[in-house]
Amino acid sequence: MGFKKLSGVPLSEEKQGLIRYTCLTYESQPPRVQRKIQRLCLRCAGAYSAALFDVMCTKKSITAIALAHYVSEEQLYRFRRAFYKAW
Repeated sequence: MGFKKLSGVPLSEEKQGLIRYTCLTYESQPPRVQRKIQRLCLRCAGAYSAALFDVMCTKKSITAIALAHYVSEEQLYRFRRAFYKAW
């Protein structure tokens, strides 16, 4: 599985990849890391924290997540950028 650096996120590709794969392995992470992910989702997306959790911790498409959670794709991209910056 490859990882492509996200533009607009002021982190190296390696750091972004570490964060992404940490989130994708959420179930395997220790409780401390799981709480950190949950806390950052709430802090960065507020009422849409479940949508951001899906963006970060699943391989679902942004479009599918936006439709399921009644949020725009652009908002999800902003939430995701904020999540990476806050990590």
